[in-house]
Amino acid sequence: MKGRVMIEDELKEALISLEDAISSSDGSTVSKCLICLDSLVNENKRVLDPQLKHYLTRRSYAKALMFLNAEGDIPKGLCSKKNA
Repeated sequence: MKGRVMIEDELKEALISLEDAISSSDGSTVSKCLICLDSLVNENKRVLDPQLKHYLTRRSYAKALMFLNAEGDIPKGLCSKKNA
């Protein structure tokens, strides 16, 4: 099994590729990136950080990338309001 850091690097690469594909309106690459991300999450969900897994399974890809870049102040979504 891959280490968490290696998996997170692969996820980060796939998320950046997805952003690039969306920016260039490349539907084929967007589709490939989504398949790759789904596969990485499914294969590694036991070792992913729970918050990262939450973002990825809910397709909050911008937040997942912020998390992987260790950015602070990740905006709260609708999920946090359910528990309020």
